[in-house]
Amino acid sequence: MLKNKTKSIVFILGLLCLILFCIRMWVVLTFGEIHILQILWHIEKAHAMTGFDQNITLHFLLTMGICLVLCGLWYWLFYKRSFLPEKTYDNFFSFLLVLFCFFVSYDIYHTFAFEEFIKMEQAEYDEEKDFFLHHYAVPKSEDIVFAQKNNLIIILLESFAANLRVSEDDTACYIPQVETLYTRYQQHGQLVNCEGTTWTIGALTSWFFGVPLKLPYGVDKNKYLTESFLPHASSVFDIIAQNGYANYLFLGSYAKFAGMNYLFKRGSFTIYDSKYFEEQGKINEENQSEWGVRDFFLYEEVFKKYLELRQHDKPFVLFMQTIDTHFPGYCSEDKQKYGDIRDSWLDADDMLYDFMQKMAPYLETDNVMILIFGDHTPMGKTLAANRKRPLFNLFAGKNVPQIPADKLTQKINPMDIAPTILQAAGAKWNNNQFGLGISIFSEDKSFSETEGIKALDEKLLYYSKFYDKFF
Repeated sequence: MLKNKTKSIVFILGLLCLILFCIRMWVVLTFGEIHILQILWHIEKAHAMTGFDQNITLHFLLTMGICLVLCGLWYWLFYKRSFLPEKTYDNFFSFLLVLFCFFVSYDIYHTFAFEEFIKMEQAEYDEEKDFFLHHYAVPKSEDIVFAQKNNLIIILLESFAANLRVSEDDTACYIPQVETLYTRYQQHGQLVNCEGTTWTIGALTSWFFGVPLKLPYGVDKNKYLTESFLPHASSVFDIIAQNGYANYLFLGSYAKFAGMNYLFKRGSFTIYDSKYFEEQGKINEENQSEWGVRDFFLYEEVFKKYLELRQHDKPFVLFMQTIDTHFPGYCSEDKQKYGDIRDSWLDADDMLYDFMQKMAPYLETDNVMILIFGDHTPMGKTLAANRKRPLFNLFAGKNVPQIPADKLTQKINPMDIAPTILQAAGAKWNNNQFGLGISIFSEDKSFSETEGIKALDEKLLYYSKFYDKFF
């Protein structure tokens, strides 16, 4: 028989296991199976969240309800049993608890990639294995020349793969209109995420700096809120701003969430976010969303801004970040067909295609390029079906450099977007590299191609003293 003290410990351990199990259930239900470093990142940035999305709240309430029921059942079985002899009962539940603890521990360990995290923490530093030390390179300011300054519209499509699916055997096309643009403009079918770029802020970091967002020591090492992201790393948008560009960010959510406003200090972006639009009295029942403002409104605002800026000689970058396709997807009721995230994909297809149609005449006559990239593949329930699929991308404009034919069959990654943006703006320097990114417009192979996708991820994950200098 268990003594009272031991019995209390066993009961408390059971409660803790149930709580951990339900927390894990909520995270996976809401966000999908994400890396522990991403969880740590969002914990640190949680104070910047001004409100909770309705579905996230509902998932939380659902899992907490399940948790309370399971805890109540555990209490009843543990203290109110009468159907087994006490000794048999204690032995049975002690065995059951050990088995459940093992299951929960292994499941959380595997789901959130703790193994990789532990390897980073325990690995002895070997300079020879420091991939950043041996391969990172950025041009000096004096070596960068803008032969022509091209205007850019850069669109980040939230959670957008090139071939969106809800299951492995799903063959439906959810972006039929946008896919027709592939015959008119350039598209690369091998853009895949690498380590440290699989969530929005990680992807953006790679676009800005040509390196992934590495969190080698959890949240304590991050200094983003005191200055900016990677304050001692070079950013392509800093270079663009230094060469006379006016940079603008259009964002459907609040820019302070997850430190987005600190990231976009690089390049001196003027930010138009949900707070700005609210202050201007532009948010109404039609364009309001759970995050702030809907994507169709952003497309309209970007187009208006473009018509304004094209009248002036100063070069510019219009950077737009969509939000409607963020899990679980947002779509007006009158446009819903499936009742799930697929509706937001179809809606995104309409909005992006309409925007490209409106911009088509200007792409033929004006000095402007449109660069469109998905930041990562869809998460939540569709995570497994989309995990290995390439990211959406499109390059439009009369001055867009030609992607070499050989390059179209090679793997590229989000770090390659950094030098691609800089070259699209008109910059030239002594090679095609920025950070660990290799321009998509160049003959040079990306590190995803030369190293291999899996090998590159392992090398990026390895602790780097050189990378720490960026902080």
